[in-house]
Amino acid sequence: MDNIKTDSAPLGSVSSDFQGENPTRQQRQIYNITGSSGVHIGPVIHNLHGMKPCSQHKPQDMPLKKDVEELLKCSREIEERDKIEVSEHLGSSWKSLGRVMGFSAGQLENMTADHTRNVDRVYEMLNRWHDKEAEDATVARLTQMIIKVKAYHVLKKIAP
Repeated sequence: MDNIKTDSAPLGSVSSDFQGENPTRQQRQIYNITGSSGVHIGPVIHNLHGMKPCSQHKPQDMPLKKDVEELLKCSREIEERDKIEVSEHLGSSWKSLGRVMGFSAGQLENMTADHTRNVDRVYEMLNRWHDKEAEDATVARLTQMIIKVKAYHVLKKIAP
């Protein structure tokens, strides 16, 4: 703990910068901790210096373990409804999924050039993957790839 430096007011005091016009108003205390990483104060994780939080997924976005296990066992070939749900909910991680599906950087750039909206790009990518893999384009395989790119929220949208 000795290697952590602070340039803040001690706990329980109010900096003179905050005293002034309205002394009866409760003053906010600001503490700047330097030379540290992943500072956690109370129930909030503070994102300092552009660090990414440990998890970007909220618990309500995560599918239940039993639901994921059911998807991983599902040998059903993907259908139109699966393509629609994934394309509407995948978002910015579509290129990562495309790379996992085996698409080259050039193919992904062509999809970007051909379609202005991510939803349309993802739908096109899923169509191409389905055409390439045929009956091997199953819910289980798609689930594995979605897990690999950590787009867990999408799994809640796929029906086994």
